[in-house]
Amino acid sequence: MNSVDMFNEVLESWKKFFHAGTNWKDFAADISYEDYKKMTDKQHLAKAKSMPIRFLKSSGKGFFIDKDGYAIAIREDLRICIENAAFKYHMKDILEYRTMEYYRRRYMVSGE
Repeated sequence: MNSVDMFNEVLESWKKFFHAGTNWKDFAADISYEDYKKMTDKQHLAKAKSMPIRFLKSSGKGFFIDKDGYAIAIREDLRICIENAAFKYHMKDILEYRTMEYYRRRYMVSGE
């Protein structure tokens, strides 16, 4: 996958997530839905890099790295694992867990 495809895939996933339900409200504290809908792809990608991508890189124990031309990259020494079914399964599981944790924190009632 080249860097343009990677950016497009990140952007598509990002928009899909924030377009679902009321997720757009978590985009920024002071943004209206109309302002959210007017955002450019460049603005969306910048926000994706500063939010989930940054946190994924910092919590991924070094799995994810910065790489010129890419929104996020995996360490070169892990390249051989990318096509491994178990590796894909566990990475998918990690991302799904992060999504569930996002919703848990978002809807958690204080004191419970």
